[in-house]
Amino acid sequence: MKKVIHICIIITILVAIGFTGLIVVLRYDEKGETNMPFDITKITIVSTTDAKDVEDGENIWNLNICQNNDIYIDIEKNENYKKKSIINKVIINNVKIVKEPKNGEISFYRPSNNKLSTFENIEQYEQKEFEYQGEKTSNIQEMQISNQGGRLAFRCANNNLGTYKSNDEEELDYNKLLDKINMKNDDLEAKISFNIEIVLINKITFKSTIELDIPVGDIVKDGKTSQEITDMDIVFKRTEN
Repeated sequence: MKKVIHICIIITILVAIGFTGLIVVLRYDEKGETNMPFDITKITIVSTTDAKDVEDGENIWNLNICQNNDIYIDIEKNENYKKKSIINKVIINNVKIVKEPKNGEISFYRPSNNKLSTFENIEQYEQKEFEYQGEKTSNIQEMQISNQGGRLAFRCANNNLGTYKSNDEEELDYNKLLDKINMKNDDLEAKISFNIEIVLINKITFKSTIELDIPVGDIVKDGKTSQEITDMDIVFKRTEN
């Protein structure tokens, strides 16, 4: 009888341990890391209207219109994390278009090397993976982020939205171009997703997936809009290489 009781007690303990372990795993799957060395504190989306000149020799204005969304991600050191941590690099990859816009063609761009412009919608900068190296200071155009936290950025552009031609205007407000070609905000609505990996110098990696709706605000009416996102439910999970 005592042997049976002992076996029952052991089984009960093992079941309890297994159940507790399952709860921990499920909680981690839902909540992820609860004390990150670095946090994403803000994502800023700047949506603008732009256009490229098309030379035809007949019109004062011949423009190929696009709509740009510049995405800035701020990473800051978590003051509650007491261990010393150093960022080796931050990687953005697996960039996807979750919802296609009704009009245009979406492309992604790294920052340009042109000191006069942070981004340029040209082929040499088009890519779907962005790697920022951890350095002493942050520099977006050199693809560097401070190893103690900083800002990184990439562009999601909706190109080839339409052409605007005119000989009637000496000056042109680019912010009104989308309205001039009868574009609607609904035609531009899209959703993108991407993975972000914060890789520390000790090879520990924290990985998360982020989804964003673009563009922000009434881009057709205003021509330039922006949004700062600080209330975010971003779940990071740890991996070791």
